[in-house]
Amino acid sequence: MARFSVTEAATAGFGVIGRKPLAVVGWALALAVGMVIPAILAFLALGPQFQQFVQMALTQKEGAPDPEFMRQMMQAQSGMTAVNLLFWLWSSFIKGVFCAAVFRAVLTPNQSSWAYLRIGSRELWLTLLLLVEQVLMMIVVFVVALVIAVLAAVAGVSGGENGAMAAVGTAFAGAAVAAVVLVWVALRLSMAAPITFVDNQFRLFESWALTKGQGWRLLGVALLVVVFVIGVEILVAAVLLGTVFAAGGSLAALHGDGGFEAFMARPPLDILRDVWPWAAVIGVIAALFSAVVQAIFYAPWAAVHRALTKEA
Repeated sequence: MARFSVTEAATAGFGVIGRKPLAVVGWALALAVGMVIPAILAFLALGPQFQQFVQMALTQKEGAPDPEFMRQMMQAQSGMTAVNLLFWLWSSFIKGVFCAAVFRAVLTPNQSSWAYLRIGSRELWLTLLLLVEQVLMMIVVFVVALVIAVLAAVAGVSGGENGAMAAVGTAFAGAAVAAVVLVWVALRLSMAAPITFVDNQFRLFESWALTKGQGWRLLGVALLVVVFVIGVEILVAAVLLGTVFAAGGSLAALHGDGGFEAFMARPPLDILRDVWPWAAVIGVIAALFSAVVQAIFYAPWAAVHRALTKEA
């Protein structure tokens, strides 16, 4: 049976960062272009609506919410549906592009032009795979939650005086079992993305055969990757929080009573003109750390695929 080193696989992302730091910088620039610019366009397009929503929220008094406020909030949310759908598709495409770039850095390190970034069939297949996986996950989670709710209700009804405790216990037990099963299935399908990249075709359940007997090792890789990503995110949060506090302290318009309300009442372009230097700094920091997270998260699975197929 093919084997791989858990620690070597889990730290493959740090190896990519150490060998190709300029590629990581290139990924950060591409991430900034791919995500920040659409966000700015969305702000300009939806800014007036968001501004009105914030103003109404700030003027709400304690007690029952104003019916007019609730009506406009529901209208704004319905108007955001199409934007959310487009953002989901676009963000999945961006993930597919960067997933392919990291895989390329691990599996074909000589193809380093353009920081391993391409827009081709491999990226499109990975995008489709990510979309399918997300949809399947939502369906599975909904079905599992429904089954657990039904079982908990049955336990509660049949439990008599202890019905409430029986329902809660059944729900917790069902959720624990479901979580274990879902994690196991996710690990067995974890090679779907590397196989899709290598074969340049949509691959999902083909991962099942390749990961047979590798569950515990894959779990070890996943746990280490989660620890690494959480550590990076804590560092990012600290840096961004300090930047946000510095930005808030330097904006004179926010000082004094009612400063925030008056600031948000201005036209979106005026707000953007005041905050863009700090937004740019935050965007650069976020993009750089996001590129690091991309490498840490995706590289291990490419390393595992390389080890399993080399010895297969």
